Amino acid sequence: MMKTLLVSLLMSVTSLSAYDYALKPVKVTSDVHCFFGKPEIMDKTNNGNIVNSCYIDAGEGYVVVDTGPSYAYAESAYNAMKKIKSLPVKLVINTHIHDDHWLGNNYFTEQGIRVLGTDDFKANADISEPTRMQTYISPEAYAKTKPTMPTEMISTDTTLNIGNQTLELKIAKHKAHTAKDMVVFLPKSKVLIAADLVFNDRLPSVRSGDINGWLSALEDFETLGALHIVGGHGERTDIDSPKMTREYFTRMRDEIRAAIAEGLSIDETIQKVSMEEYKKYHLYEGTHRGNVEASYRVLEWE
Repeated sequence: MMKTLLVSLLMSVTSLSAYDYALKPVKVTSDVHCFFGKPEIMDKTNNGNIVNSCYIDAGEGYVVVDTGPSYAYAESAYNAMKKIKSLPVKLVINTHIHDDHWLGNNYFTEQGIRVLGTDDFKANADISEPTRMQTYISPEAYAKTKPTMPTEMISTDTTLNIGNQTLELKIAKHKAHTAKDMVVFLPKSKVLIAADLVFNDRLPSVRSGDINGWLSALEDFETLGALHIVGGHGERTDIDSPKMTREYFTRMRDEIRAAIAEGLSIDETIQKVSMEEYKKYHLYEGTHRGNVEASYRVLEWE
């Protein structure tokens, strides 16, 4: 009886640690593959697979940009990449502090792999228990996840040479999606991994950010000359992938400024600036009103 119970327990633990997201990498260029999440809110069906994560082939190994919502996600992604080319991971980069992008960190840190992020993690990353993901995704998918900060943090733009790749890490000059958003530019293949400064398929969220800083960041990064732009959410990777984000926030800012000049209150502005043609994008209902409210609070002080 005791032996049967022990075997059952071991099988349960193995099952918890072996959750497979069945991720499929998509080729962006010959040296960049990405995993594209669903345009949804995290839940126990998608288990946090709502975010984009990329692998850069540097010849001698991979550079991973964002590790996803859990240990199991990071493990599933790496296992999928090894089927394309069996390379070690040389470096992990966290683009910003939102946990859907970095809760897979401990899959890599447990192997002694460097994880690099901005120093915004020191002040603003939430490593408390339970995390947002632990609350919303299944225990099986979250198993073995331990909120783990980057092992190295930077505060300014940095250029790294890893294998046959040069990586230009650029930090937005002003608060945008978060207080410090970092992008990764590859001059060799003209790929910009823009993370959550670029959304498509679903509406972006600026509730904890700044609409002016976000639009400025998009303008700044246009000068890099990228031909392929990978956002943090959405499957477009062409040169025009930031178009929806830029047009959405530009129009919103214009309409909010007009409402403020007209003397409208924040509630009146939320009602007026409905921008209903954006209802065709996922998460409009849960995101747009909050975007208008947050942006009004920024723009009323101009």
